[in-house]
Amino acid sequence: MRRLIVLVLAVMLVGLTGCNKFNQIKLNEASLEKLTPHGLRGVDIDMMIEVDNPAMQLKISDVEVFVKHSGKVLGKVTVDPFIMKARSVEQYELKARMVLDEKVTIYDVLMLLNNDFIAKCAVDMTAKGTLRGGLSKTIKKNDVPLKKLMEYAE
Repeated sequence: MRRLIVLVLAVMLVGLTGCNKFNQIKLNEASLEKLTPHGLRGVDIDMMIEVDNPAMQLKISDVEVFVKHSGKVLGKVTVDPFIMKARSVEQYELKARMVLDEKVTIYDVLMLLNNDFIAKCAVDMTAKGTLRGGLSKTIKKNDVPLKKLMEYAE
């Protein structure tokens, strides 16, 4: 029993000291590599990102991004799971799919080409991060300006 308590305390200590570094993970750059139509309301997305991860290995999964304009959901983007290598600056090729909401019209799609329209768009994001040992946390961010995210892709 004593060994179990010592082991649990050791794991907690290592986990707590590593948590600070998770706040230091940075997205250095992002670029769209390829867009492929998927049916009438979707598109498959191949993208490349560069991540500076000073923390432990982390599996990113259950990524969902809802693109909104004036409270109306325009579409949902899902990203395939991937693993960020520990203590590294790496590029990752990600696969994603965007599906337009059923209520979105062709006019809404064309308006996405307008910079003023994009400036008023926001996203709600969720993602799950899992450590090698199985500990995980779901991160949620709401109402993040789309224009801010698109600055990485420039």
